[in-house]
Amino acid sequence: MPSRTPTLLALALATALAGCGAGPTVREHSRHFTVTLDDYTIRPQAIVVPAGPLTLTVVNHGQIGHTFRIGGRTKVVLKIPTIPPGGARTRSFRLGRGSYTTFDALANQEILGMRGTLEAR
Repeated sequence: MPSRTPTLLALALATALAGCGAGPTVREHSRHFTVTLDDYTIRPQAIVVPAGPLTLTVVNHGQIGHTFRIGGRTKVVLKIPTIPPGGARTRSFRLGRGSYTTFDALANQEILGMRGTLEAR
């Protein structure tokens, strides 16, 4: 009788990968937007914002501390230090038109899913 292990492993892998999508792109029309951090998740993972002056509030709903970064092609353009569980931080900054990445810079959080995209138009 054939083993079910390969089938069960394939099913488990497919289920895990199904939850890894970036989800819908959120289009922010105002210049103030919010990002929520949870353990191993940034929400929304795909954001479109207006280029120019912006105000961002980052809320940590996780059980551990998290940082938040916005990275451009060659440098990090916004750094928010560790936010404790239940905490929030607000920062004003300016973004030029282009594509950016969002991520948590602590340990291996980015590899575990704390990453996303941000586009300024």
